[in-house]
Amino acid sequence: MPSVEENVLSLEKSLVDYRSYRFVQLENGLRAIVISNLKPGEPIPEDSSSEEDDDEEDATDDGMIGSEAEAEVAGVNQGPDEHCENQSAAALCIQVGSFSDPLDAQGLSHFLEHMVFMGSKKYPTENDFDAYLSRRGGQSNAWTGNEHTLFHFDVKRKHFASCLDRFAQFFISPLLQPDSMDRELAAVHSEFELSNARDSSRVQFFISSLAKKESPYRIFGYGNMKSLREIPEENGTDIYSLLQKHRQTMYSSHRMTLALHSKDSLDNLEAMVRRMFSSVPNSGKPPADLSKFTDSFSSPSFNKFYQVCPIGDREKLRVVWALPPLRNAYESIPMQVISSLVGHECNGSVLALLKAKNLAVSLVCGVCPTSDFEQSSICTLFIVYITLTDDGRDNVNEVCRILFDYFKVLRNSALVGDVFSDGSSNGHLNNSSYRQIHTLRSYLLEYQLTHETAFLYSEPEEPEDTVVHVANMMQLVPPERVFSAYHLLKKIDTQLLTDILQHFTPERAAIILLSGKFASSVTPSTELQIEPWFNIRYIAEDISPEVLQGWQQSVPNKALHLPYTNAFLTSNFDLLPMKEDMKFPVDLNASADGVYRRRYGQLWFQQSTKFKSPKVFFAVHLWSPLVSKSKENMALHMILTYSLNQTLSTIAYEGGEANLSYNLEYTESGLKICLNGFNEKLFCFYKTILDHIMSDASETSVSHFESYRESIRQLCFNESLKPKILNTHLQFYLLRRDTFLFDNLLSAIQNLSVADLLAYKQRFFAQLRITAYVHGNLTAENAIEFFEYTTRRTACTPLPKRKFTDATILSPGTYQLRVMNCNPSDVNMCIARVHLLGKTDLKRDTYNQLLASILSEPAFDFLRTKETLGYHVYLRCWRSSPGGNLHSGISLVACSQANRFSASYVTGRLTTFWYRIAPRILAAMSPDAFQTAVESLITMKQLEDPNMLTEVDRNWEEILVGEAMFNRRDACVKILKTIRKEDLFEFFLKEYLEPGNQRSLLVQVDAPSQGDPNFVIPQKSYSLDIRHVPISDQFLSEEQRSSSEVDVDAAVTSCGYDCSKAAEFLNMCDPNLSHMDFSPDAHDSVCINNVRSFRSGLIYENGRVV
Repeated sequence: MPSVEENVLSLEKSLVDYRSYRFVQLENGLRAIVISNLKPGEPIPEDSSSEEDDDEEDATDDGMIGSEAEAEVAGVNQGPDEHCENQSAAALCIQVGSFSDPLDAQGLSHFLEHMVFMGSKKYPTENDFDAYLSRRGGQSNAWTGNEHTLFHFDVKRKHFASCLDRFAQFFISPLLQPDSMDRELAAVHSEFELSNARDSSRVQFFISSLAKKESPYRIFGYGNMKSLREIPEENGTDIYSLLQKHRQTMYSSHRMTLALHSKDSLDNLEAMVRRMFSSVPNSGKPPADLSKFTDSFSSPSFNKFYQVCPIGDREKLRVVWALPPLRNAYESIPMQVISSLVGHECNGSVLALLKAKNLAVSLVCGVCPTSDFEQSSICTLFIVYITLTDDGRDNVNEVCRILFDYFKVLRNSALVGDVFSDGSSNGHLNNSSYRQIHTLRSYLLEYQLTHETAFLYSEPEEPEDTVVHVANMMQLVPPERVFSAYHLLKKIDTQLLTDILQHFTPERAAIILLSGKFASSVTPSTELQIEPWFNIRYIAEDISPEVLQGWQQSVPNKALHLPYTNAFLTSNFDLLPMKEDMKFPVDLNASADGVYRRRYGQLWFQQSTKFKSPKVFFAVHLWSPLVSKSKENMALHMILTYSLNQTLSTIAYEGGEANLSYNLEYTESGLKICLNGFNEKLFCFYKTILDHIMSDASETSVSHFESYRESIRQLCFNESLKPKILNTHLQFYLLRRDTFLFDNLLSAIQNLSVADLLAYKQRFFAQLRITAYVHGNLTAENAIEFFEYTTRRTACTPLPKRKFTDATILSPGTYQLRVMNCNPSDVNMCIARVHLLGKTDLKRDTYNQLLASILSEPAFDFLRTKETLGYHVYLRCWRSSPGGNLHSGISLVACSQANRFSASYVTGRLTTFWYRIAPRILAAMSPDAFQTAVESLITMKQLEDPNMLTEVDRNWEEILVGEAMFNRRDACVKILKTIRKEDLFEFFLKEYLEPGNQRSLLVQVDAPSQGDPNFVIPQKSYSLDIRHVPISDQFLSEEQRSSSEVDVDAAVTSCGYDCSKAAEFLNMCDPNLSHMDFSPDAHDSVCINNVRSFRSGLIYENGRVV
């Protein structure tokens, strides 16, 4: 076999990407790229496994059945952590998707994606792969698109080979057992029901439904019970035989691309590919020729004005053009260039003019290269998404005219000669008068420069994200272009751009208005059309010749033009000396020369160039107790944040074009401003942003205030319609003092005025506690400059301390709240069992994480795979952050459908897992299996940071919670190494199971068993009906029955554990435990029949002061 040096793929990659790559093609046609993240000169780790590891513990050894078996002072960094770990990852992409579904079994490709993971001939146990992965610190996922299906996983490096072998077997000899079909079909249907409650999914399919009748775009790729059971049964189609045939034909090696990523040699990784994937069969059948469908949207029925009833209360416009397929234009990237121009937000742009006229608040557009909805082999769909104000909704023709006029501007600019000026500016983005306006040619040159710069200094992504991207891109471009294609402008082709721009005319567009006002105007006599799969109600209207002619003959507003030359282009990429890198951040304000700054707060600083990138991250949190003083203040704070973001985007957007990003974020205790990018111009960029925030220019007119207030009203109202969001919202309301219900905020919003907003802004910035963090290619002196400019420009009076929110103290017991979801047309419900650990410390938090990591996969297996409760079912630990008193716990959540299960049934199943199955699973683990679980969590704690932002996010979180324990992961590892199974079981028993100690909150957001398809969401409502459902004795008895009827021994066994081992362990701990049922009596629950009155009687623990 050739050496690594002799066979390395010359792949276009970032300057800071140290990884090596190799392209491999097997005799069966499968193509692969293997990625080694060994650094130059780094030896292969001893535990790198290129052979299947022999850690198969049998039932006798491990109790499993089947094939499974305080912060340090910061200082100079002495080099990488010797214990650093890396996850390994793999992804496999197949050239097949819903475009290949048979018409009498639509959704078959998606169904097959679910079924293929349900065991193989070599590893026949259902859910074996997920169980094996989870116990070794891994995870997996998959998705199905129109033309591609992709599977991926990541896992601890030492177990990569054994997991990869299991993964490969799914494509060599999957079982596709009939016994698994009903369960996975239920999961597919649950996934559809969740999508059916999202307007984004509904409108995307609605656009597809506008294609010609014979087009593959019209295929219902989601699949549900009707398309995959009822219709095949009616037609006498054997869905199982169809599934087998589909797999044998479509899951062919010559259609597959594979990517592996591991800290191993390229030789070893290539050997794994050849050994494990050479047996994948090749059907020899070429993909279907879709070229005959390139005119799928060339019909009069596409070019109409559609008014569509939304799920929520919103006013959104989609303008859609269908263009020729452009996948092969990955060097001239016309769609990316056009998207950057149409989606620009600075002066001269479509959005800037729409905002000035108060017609819209946002505009997004673009074509994702890996989206085979937007960029398929059939066509390219260019979609402009505009969020309208009320004025915009009432003047859609005017909004469309401005958009169409901008395309005229672009077409005219393509005819102008080259003019490129770097202009002059003092660095402030709003000084556009100092700079030239681009022509199309000069813009292309600047675009080429900024994207090349971004590419050359882009940091590697996480291993799993990398392999997903690579496997997907290999289907589209040559191997050496998997990172640079569709990103670098290799070839400036103005003629191609000019030709494509000719398509963007009014008569070629489909105009889709998603309108709450339209929905509320519908009467029984309205002649609606119905899209059958999603039950989308709409009307289609021809665009009148007069309107069309007006658009065609319109003269563009002089305010529309191409962007100005960018004032923030970077030219200095020098790095500070790496020897001065710091291991952890330090508070510069705690030093002797920081006495004055210390009055305002903390300035955390970490100089670091270990990722060899000339970038800096800066974040500042402006804390004020004013925000949570009242519901009116919180509503005003939301509007203030929204209004600042609206006005900022017009002047700061081009910073993003120069690779300087910013984020202004609302928090319940203040404002967060985060910036990231090349260090040369970052401070100037921050000055521009902060100057605007503090200036009169950010103040709001009455008309704009009404639009912003309406946007926040829509946000609160529409979020409350989502069962999972409402469930989490109710949890926060009961567990934290400084929280207001959605309906409280809505009622407060209604009476606010622009004068209230201006007064609030003055009061907010008058007194602040400032917490800042600077990380990267910057000196301490530079960091101090950021902080001092913040104090000087805000001119605030410093607050002496920062106080966190007060946390609820619940007495032992179960507290149960049941409400109906707020959308009578939605059958989705969300049930959450929140188990409270209470006030925590590092040791208890570590125990909690280990317990959750052990139980999360069995919970998924029992509740999702076996019980098929829903698509979203999970168990996870949480830690109240940021803020609070560091309370923590474990939540068990199931998002199910009321047309399949009752809330009492789902609750009973969650209860039986937590109190009856989970203790026995922990008890059944052998010492070896338990040690594997501990080591997997240790591996997660020792993962090497793939890029700067991973480290930054972790440190910023520590700073925000007021602990600044930057070595938390190392401290957790020390504790993990001391934990025995007996210790963890005692922790579980004492903290979560014993009746005298256990505290749990059971929140049930129920749903109607049959959704009302004709229900219309009230428009512009400032009230919200959170309907409490009385918890009757009968309902509690049904919960109890659902829990007690489960055969616990069978459930434990089905999860891969030996009940006899559990009994032995329990008997050893306490003879009484082996027969004990830890389930609380449902009738002993404290029923919350009115959430407000119950909350008024709660006791709170005062939040920490730091």
